[in-house]
Amino acid sequence: MSKIHCIDFEYDHDYDLIGIHSILSEYRMAYFLNNNLHIRLKRFKDDLDFKFRNCSFPLYKFEDKSSFTSWALIANKHVFTENVSEGKSNLFQEETKISYLIPEKKRVDYFIKISGLKDATELSDTLMKINKINNIIASYAIDPFDLKSRDNLIF
Repeated sequence: MSKIHCIDFEYDHDYDLIGIHSILSEYRMAYFLNNNLHIRLKRFKDDLDFKFRNCSFPLYKFEDKSSFTSWALIANKHVFTENVSEGKSNLFQEETKISYLIPEKKRVDYFIKISGLKDATELSDTLMKINKINNIIASYAIDPFDLKSRDNLIF
């Protein structure tokens, strides 16, 4: 009789992560990032779907082949309406709910995931350029290892 061995597997989180607070919609955010960072983020054909949570998040990507860097912009919030059951005493038939890609960072509106930056100076320059964009309240680096739900950023 053979035994089945369970192997613990840990994903590689070798990327830089930026959190952004902003009132911009995702396509406008991508537009302003493209103009200010000189990249070409484009809407990925498929959203990042979590069927078990019944939510999806728009995803924009850019692969810079000259510098071997990949960029991804993803929204942290998915707003949806849900029908309220008859048993609840609620004035409205539908209820608005929000799902988060990274629930422990509910105040963050967008994440930028960057793979292939050379050093901390390049990340610092990127943050400085992002913070100069109108309608961006703040942007800052986040350590992925501090996030409980960091595996949601593997795509």
